[in-house]
Amino acid sequence: MYLYKDQVISVSVQQKLFVRLFLMLLIFCSLSTHANNNDVKYVLGDVTKIYMSSMTYIFKEQKLINQRGGNKNKLFGSEFIENIKITYKSKYSEPFPLIDHKSKKALLQSMVEVMEENRELINDEKLDFKGIIPATFAFQLSAKLSTKGVGLKIKFTRTHESIRNKLNKPDSWEVKVMKSMIKKPEVFYDNDALLNGKAAYRQFTPLPMVPHCLRCHGVPAQNPLNFGKIKKDWTDIDMTGFKMEGWTLDDFGGGVSISIEKSVIDSNRSYQ
Repeated sequence: MYLYKDQVISVSVQQKLFVRLFLMLLIFCSLSTHANNNDVKYVLGDVTKIYMSSMTYIFKEQKLINQRGGNKNKLFGSEFIENIKITYKSKYSEPFPLIDHKSKKALLQSMVEVMEENRELINDEKLDFKGIIPATFAFQLSAKLSTKGVGLKIKFTRTHESIRNKLNKPDSWEVKVMKSMIKKPEVFYDNDALLNGKAAYRQFTPLPMVPHCLRCHGVPAQNPLNFGKIKKDWTDIDMTGFKMEGWTLDDFGGGVSISIEKSVIDSNRSYQ
């Protein structure tokens, strides 16, 4: 087969065009993947901070939760969510996120439902301690989310040897991540992870120990049950019935593990 000079030039031009188009396609695919990863990280970040704001509010309102009688409307329904939004703005010094993804909407709905299911307990005038603390609220919230079909899983976990609620024990991914961050705590994001054998986006946010954690996990002197008592009458059992671990502010506080299944997440946000 013979090609004339003008035909050779034409073929060369076509090859260059093909190469350019191919490179443009690669760049487009790369940018699309990057945008998608950023989108998921954005959602996971918002979910983490909304979740942490709810736990902060639950701790802040322990006196109201445990008191006998009184108006407790701020713990339920839309008023509960409004107070979480106020807590968020105070905690992070930024506006509350847009509820522009179904996982965030499911999270807020689940918060309301968990508190509503505990209404009778919270309003019980015979109990001085209702047991609605951040850890139990977190576990109930996680269980509620699992029924929403949005592929979102939230867990408040620690290392195997230090976790109290065995239902919150870390999986292999969380164990590996925590080992890597004990000496250097920082948010870890994985866009190629597995959750129960399914492809998932996962994020782990380490939580520092703060003074209120030590009221249950510190030493007897920090136990509210011992306040006003002489030392010989102190107990090392905290208000939840667990033995205090003697931790300090320098100990690893565990963290929040959040996962979204790739097969379920919808990159097209559903605005409300």
